[in-house]
Amino acid sequence: MNNWLKYFTKEEIAGFRDAKNLYGKAYLICEKVFAGKNHSSGIPYMDHLVAVANDFSDDKAKVIALLHDIIKETEISANDLNYIGFPSDIVKAVILMTREKDESYDAFINRMINSNNNMVIQIKKSDLEKNMDINSFTDVSDDYLTKIDLKYKPQYEKILGYLGDLEKEN
Repeated sequence: MNNWLKYFTKEEIAGFRDAKNLYGKAYLICEKVFAGKNHSSGIPYMDHLVAVANDFSDDKAKVIALLHDIIKETEISANDLNYIGFPSDIVKAVILMTREKDESYDAFINRMINSNNNMVIQIKKSDLEKNMDINSFTDVSDDYLTKIDLKYKPQYEKILGYLGDLEKEN
């Protein structure tokens, strides 16, 4: 609970714990913990999270999409997400979407693919699409364009290959 107190009052925390609308809870939490933060593309972080979530109609996918960067980019932990009342399958998906500190980006993507969690893989695909969509950025630096070419595009193609193979199997 201590990490929540950095962002919310005890009354707000109690309200979140009681809330049944997971998307609403995730949205309000992200809105607060990402307030004033920009994504590496230059856009407000919340805009990025909502753009990824909007690619899905399934409520669970929308919640995971909103929360996909919360552990990496804030002081909120998986235990905090459990405490606030997110179901274990959503918390596990958010953990799966969180790159570990000493993990290479390639190993991170492989870990997601090897999980066979197709919802997480689809959300990561959407995240990468948003990360590479330079038309939506407010400030595109040469460094970020290099990051797209060297980091995001190869992993996006790996995910597309995996998803294509899955479709062939079905």
